[in-house]
Amino acid sequence: MTDAQQRLADVRASIKAILEKGQRVRKGDREVQRAELASLRMLESQIAREVSAEQAALRGRGRSRITYGKI
Repeated sequence: MTDAQQRLADVRASIKAILEKGQRVRKGDREVQRAELASLRMLESQIAREVSAEQAALRGRGRSRITYGKI
């Protein structure tokens, strides 16, 4: 897994946590606010483009075929 793929998985896990558990978590007298969902969605989109670019670059390697004519 590439670094970009790992970051994408992490962002998606954060989005899932917000959707399942909410934006704020309260335990006793303490409260934690998670990252803004809109910001995570923008980051997800950006990293998804990076992953796509990486995959396209990998698919492009080795695909050019040079043919040599007979003399």
